[in-house]
Amino acid sequence: MLDPRMYLSAVGGLAFTGVLERLLEVAIGVSSVVIAILWIPVALGFFSVDENRRYESHLRLRNAIIGTVIYALAVSGSIYGIFKFIAFGT
Repeated sequence: MLDPRMYLSAVGGLAFTGVLERLLEVAIGVSSVVIAILWIPVALGFFSVDENRRYESHLRLRNAIIGTVIYALAVSGSIYGIFKFIAFGT
């Protein structure tokens, strides 16, 4: 026979999982906006008619790549740490 307390904890667990999934979606959405803002000046410089602006965008390309990698590592590490703390309490 099914214990009603087990059913309630299962339903609460599903709601908690839904909240965590929604939090992850929000974090990914915010991260994509931040990365897009980082890359917009570089992309506009590549398609510019001005040669100096194109040259500067080639120089900024390396900085944008490094910034994207650092940001992605920081965000994924933070999300991993938060979910590990929530799931395991450590």
